Amino acid sequence: MRYREFMPNASAARLVKCYWLLEDGEPSPALQRVVPDGRAQLILNLAHPYEARSASGWQLQPQCFFIGQITAPLMLRASGPLRMIGINFHPHTAGQLLNIPMSDLTDTAAISLDAISKQLFREFGRIEELRSPTEWFRALDRIIHACAERRDNSNLLLSTAVRELEQTGRSMSIAAVAHKVGWSSRQLERRFREAVGIPPKLFCRIQRFQRVFPVLENGHAGWADAALRCGYYDQSHLIRDFRQFSGKPPQALLAEETDLARHFLQSATMSDFSKTDVSGRY
Repeated sequence: MRYREFMPNASAARLVKCYWLLEDGEPSPALQRVVPDGRAQLILNLAHPYEARSASGWQLQPQCFFIGQITAPLMLRASGPLRMIGINFHPHTAGQLLNIPMSDLTDTAAISLDAISKQLFREFGRIEELRSPTEWFRALDRIIHACAERRDNSNLLLSTAVRELEQTGRSMSIAAVAHKVGWSSRQLERRFREAVGIPPKLFCRIQRFQRVFPVLENGHAGWADAALRCGYYDQSHLIRDFRQFSGKPPQALLAEETDLARHFLQSATMSDFSKTDVSGRY
């Protein structure tokens, strides 16, 4: 399995954290696990889509689909060779592209883009006719640029609130963040949930959970030390979050060398899945 990230141009970067490309000519038959990261994704399948497990059984994901916030692990299995392009949004920006409240899409199944925006579905569908990553991501830049130009600048206050919570976690209280942007705590809760899809406190917990992986990857911290460094009270506190967000204790999750979660969680620190060049451009 090969996972690579690509940086958007400056205009598209207002809405997009990164683009990514996942390829696997002979995917493992093992179940794959995706864990919450606090961001929504828009995905275009250029080969065989994954199947996703739901309460009603296994369902084939659409060719082009959107997936909002998830608060529990998403289980997948390959249906054939993989080639997927993804758009990883900033926590609060996907709704600006789709023009819908993100809270409506939290913990829902993959939704075909055709059901959300027929215009965007047509635009993304044309990418399938292109032949190289350079062409794919330049086309995405053009689509996202047009949406970014139409975005509402009133979201600057929300951007500030999201950035504070993303960078500082619970070391800065929800009330303090609300005060910083001139809102009440209730206003922040409502606007955050609508734009991001989940409450601020849950978002902070997911960010704290995500911070554990790079701390462990540097090889200088055990589980107890990593828990304290990332803001957990103790190791048992960390384990509770791991069970909720991944469905497994920490050691078991990281032991799955073929698990899809590893490529997304640790792509920034794993050289096998580095960007295509030093700049990260395409």
